[in-house]
Amino acid sequence: MLDALLEIVVRFLVEFVFYTMLYGIGWVMLKTITLGRYPPLRDKKHNQELVALFPVATLFVGLTFAYS
Repeated sequence: MLDALLEIVVRFLVEFVFYTMLYGIGWVMLKTITLGRYPPLRDKKHNQELVALFPVATLFVGLTFAYS
């Protein structure tokens, strides 16, 4: 029972961080880089996972360049 409750809490936190915080950061970054062309508003169909993963990928690339 405790395992199921812990899994629900962890999934909620991951979904919140991924789709709220990282999506917002990625949205601003991609809007700036593409001069406002991508991503569209949330009601239009687009790859939300790509937008949310963009800041993470940018961080990894930046760290790779910084420490190589």
